[in-house]
Amino acid sequence: MEAEISQLVSRYDRGSLSRRELIQGLAILAAAVAGTTESAIAATPFQVNSFGHVSLQVRNLERSVKFYRDVFGLPVFDKIVNPPGEFRLKVGSGMLVMRNVEPFGAVDHVAFGADRFDKAAVTEQLKQQGITPVETHGPRGFYVLDPDGYPIQIVSTENQT
Repeated sequence: MEAEISQLVSRYDRGSLSRRELIQGLAILAAAVAGTTESAIAATPFQVNSFGHVSLQVRNLERSVKFYRDVFGLPVFDKIVNPPGEFRLKVGSGMLVMRNVEPFGAVDHVAFGADRFDKAAVTEQLKQQGITPVETHGPRGFYVLDPDGYPIQIVSTENQT
């Protein structure tokens, strides 16, 4: 799975994949995760069960919001007030986050939601795999880097408001 995500993002970075194709590919991969066998699920301290969001770094926030609203019909994600320089659009149960920060045209991070998220157990499992989590979200989650350095956010889906 990590190799597939890395390939999609690399193709996007090289310009051989559109944003739409990137988002579609990531959604397909997220759906594939849902098909994981129950025995594999039971062996982990968490299970990714949702595609939370993709965060894109855009040059012109207004232009990008207009593009995604006009072309894809994405509604405004109204559960969170957009901070300055950032805007969120709803994509199914997830969202597309656009941020006006450099470098432009980059994928800032990909976020996955996880059930049964025992932060201490997940941290220990990741460390055994040679992965060091980066604290950013208090008790609800953190980031890890994929093999190519892309930040992958893991956030608990339990007790969300």
